[in-house]
Amino acid sequence: MIDGRLDVPASAIGFEAFIFHGKTYGYFGIGPALLRIPLILMFGDLDGRWSRAMMMIACTANLICAYGILRLIRGEAEETTRIQRMIDSLFIICAGIGSTNVFMMSRSFVFHEAIMWSGTFGLLCAWTIMKYLRTPRTGLLALAGCFAFICFHCRALVGTGALLALCLLAVVLGGQSFGKLWRPLSGFTFPLLARPLSHVAIAVTAICLTLGTYFGVNYAKFRTIEGVPLRYYNLYMQNPDRMQLTGAKQIHPENIPTNLATYFGLRGLRVAGTFPWFFLGNQPTIIGTPAIDVIEPFSSFPESMPAMTILALAGAMALWRGSSKNIRRARLPALTLLIGGAIVFTTVGITERYLHDLYAALVIFAAVGAARLSSGCYAQYKTAAIALLTLIGVVLNCAFALVNQRTAPWGVPETKRAQFLHLQQSVDRFLHLPPKT
Repeated sequence: MIDGRLDVPASAIGFEAFIFHGKTYGYFGIGPALLRIPLILMFGDLDGRWSRAMMMIACTANLICAYGILRLIRGEAEETTRIQRMIDSLFIICAGIGSTNVFMMSRSFVFHEAIMWSGTFGLLCAWTIMKYLRTPRTGLLALAGCFAFICFHCRALVGTGALLALCLLAVVLGGQSFGKLWRPLSGFTFPLLARPLSHVAIAVTAICLTLGTYFGVNYAKFRTIEGVPLRYYNLYMQNPDRMQLTGAKQIHPENIPTNLATYFGLRGLRVAGTFPWFFLGNQPTIIGTPAIDVIEPFSSFPESMPAMTILALAGAMALWRGSSKNIRRARLPALTLLIGGAIVFTTVGITERYLHDLYAALVIFAAVGAARLSSGCYAQYKTAAIALLTLIGVVLNCAFALVNQRTAPWGVPETKRAQFLHLQQSVDRFLHLPPKT
């Protein structure tokens, strides 16, 4: 982009390339590149070594956002108890190493980075919108628009949720300017403004700028506004059967039952007698006749993130009841990010990294659940249960990340595979386990 072009060297994108008129492109958006440009201008190109640092920054930002959202939901004036501080700490641990965060960081591929940054900017957008609903200022709305822009250009699925939140804000505030209060949406605590048109203009500008640049970039690359034109995908061109299976389309509604059953089922975990003992599943639950193109190792939400799942379910019930303004302010970003991330259930691939498309929504739901579970009856028992589930989630996700880092089907140097095999054998011998067959 600094050189005035959008294609990348074939050696940089590898077999994931989309090829059009002899030039190679990536399928992800320009978000990661936009974030790199200032660093490259200041420090020079480090030949592909920015991903590790960028993903670490994204991970840190995720935890900051999770804590900030939790504080907004709790309220600044509320005095915390020991149980509340314990639940809050467990929630942050879950958001960090008890979730897909650690798996995504295990491999510094740019498409991992794109998914991770989309979740980060989705959380930043949600946090800012919640602040805006509490104190409606144009600066906060403009900042939310910037976060939505980068989110969408990293990965359109999560970005769709961020833009949807801005759309609802624009529609409701626009209705106010014509004297309509949109009572069916009153449960989202939209602000009542004396002069809402400037706020509407900011939201609409952010939406138009985001979609305009996204479709403009796609047209510049492929002469089509289609986001992921699979007919130019290198692997599909080499294997026409895969092209025929998917019809060169990424979105298939008939895949929803299979993906829901797979990502929320209990077939995403394999237990083996060798270190690290817990491995991703590889047998999805097929329902109907889905157009599933590729199946990679995967886990499910209740298996790999049990604490986050329980907290999110508790948060969903609290959001439904809406017992406080702080909780009702979380409804808009929680719902829209859930809708955007859920688009992944229509896609043609099953893999662990796709769980991260729902990470931003999961964090918001779980933050509401953490705020509610720490009060009421049996708080100590609930805390103990969440602590146990958090430990399980940390162990499983760290095991998945280690295996993915050292034994993934492609991209792992043979020396690293050999080192991991030696580690497995050493641990097994130390524990007097039988050798792996």
